Amino acid sequence: MATVALTRASFAAEAPAPLDSRLPTMATTALLIGTVQTVRTLERQLALLPEPPVVLGCLLHDWPYGDPPRKHVRDIPILGSLDALEDSCERLRPSVALVSLPAPMHDLITALRTRLRRLAVKDRFFPTLEDQLAGVGPRTEFDVDLGTLIGRAPRELDEAAIDRVIRGKTVVVTGAGGSIGSELCRIIARFQPDRLVMVERSENALFEIDRQIARRWPGLRRHAALHDVVDALATKELFASIRPNVVFHAAAHKHVPMSEDHPASALDSNLFGTISAVDAAIVSGAERFVMVSTDKAVNPTSVMGMTKRLAEQYVQHVHAMHAQRKDGRAASRTTGASPTCSMVRFGNVLGSSGSVLETWKRQLADGGPITVTDPRMTRYFMTIPEAAALVIQAAALHDPTSETGEVFLLDMGEPIRIVDLATRFIRAHGLIPRGAEPGAPAIGDVAITYTGVRPGEKLFEELATDGEAVRPTRHSAIRVWGVPTPEPTKIAEMVHSLSAARRPREAQALVDLIRSFVPEAQPSAFTGLARVA
Repeated sequence: MATVALTRASFAAEAPAPLDSRLPTMATTALLIGTVQTVRTLERQLALLPEPPVVLGCLLHDWPYGDPPRKHVRDIPILGSLDALEDSCERLRPSVALVSLPAPMHDLITALRTRLRRLAVKDRFFPTLEDQLAGVGPRTEFDVDLGTLIGRAPRELDEAAIDRVIRGKTVVVTGAGGSIGSELCRIIARFQPDRLVMVERSENALFEIDRQIARRWPGLRRHAALHDVVDALATKELFASIRPNVVFHAAAHKHVPMSEDHPASALDSNLFGTISAVDAAIVSGAERFVMVSTDKAVNPTSVMGMTKRLAEQYVQHVHAMHAQRKDGRAASRTTGASPTCSMVRFGNVLGSSGSVLETWKRQLADGGPITVTDPRMTRYFMTIPEAAALVIQAAALHDPTSETGEVFLLDMGEPIRIVDLATRFIRAHGLIPRGAEPGAPAIGDVAITYTGVRPGEKLFEELATDGEAVRPTRHSAIRVWGVPTPEPTKIAEMVHSLSAARRPREAQALVDLIRSFVPEAQPSAFTGLARVA
């Protein structure tokens, strides 16, 4: 590599014109950016590769180097200070820029990466050896303020009310390794429960949240249960051994297109997983059961939304049945009162696993374009901490006199156009979006393109229908949706017909059967058929 670099140095000294014609056509060409020391180290590391990139030169933060100023670091030509970035990229047209600077220079690294993206030059960041040994280093991605993207301040919490629900209690969280479930665990741990039980079927996800809780709250009694709540008998046995006071049910299939293609899996997870969890909570004598739901359950157009609406109906049914019992057999062991079952609806969670920001980050790293399904599409958004905290907050607001399972609606502000969110995301990275509006001039750093609405998606989400009664609660950011309790005979028919032993195996027939139990279901903005049962 040194020989190649030296040869290029002589070319650069003789001719300032672009060198593309003199380079091997298939070679990766690199520009090194750092300090004298980091460039030296990086050059040695690159030389160990079987096929190292062709190094065109380096830009130094500590230029001028030497007295008089030197022209090389080892055999790599020095192109100047960081101010020469734009000129160097224009002349040399590198395939990639390799950046290696110390961790305290985080702002400088961020600025450099923004400038490289404006130049359409891919960048790769290499922590210094000192930072790697010390276990520190800047993020290799931009830190985007999610509150800025959403455009509103986070909701305040009534921590005293949350404390009364959690402190000294045995609390179970299903889906504990997911985005909402893991944040529920972290918030619950702050309020000193007697015991936290994390239920999750993904081994890696469970290991990670258990590790986090153990590190941050080493004195907290906890149990990591590798378990799938869809297994009803095993769930009852697990809950019977735990005897929880409070259950937060966050386990679910959440991806709309995936559920369209796999309706049976979505039905098992979203409906029968909920049936398993709430039945086990009741039998084990829990005081509270809270199901995490979604705005996609309102006038649902997707399999995901319909299965979540069915789950809501079942939880409402269970609460009503036990609220009306007089024999006391369903009473919780601590209060002597009937257990309370409620649901919490909210919209999209920004920054969650599999959310649109993950897709956009990858697209931006590749230089774009950023994809949006439709310029008209809007969504409600919350951050993960805000959504999880308000779920726990809603658990403290249940009306003990209510004979229906309450559906709490989190105030998510005004819906946001996805294209506006994409525009803010691009600008937050110091770049200029182009093509945000159909017919707009093609001017800017990163293009926004439209891919079309996917199967099961809505253009506009709702938290409640126009005809539903919504009333306030003691918390300004949480309201209660008033809805009639479903007829017990309809719930029994639903569970019977949709059970694995009786439902149709053909995907579209199953979707049609699911839809028959959700009279408010609407046609999707996209006309598509599920393919896999």
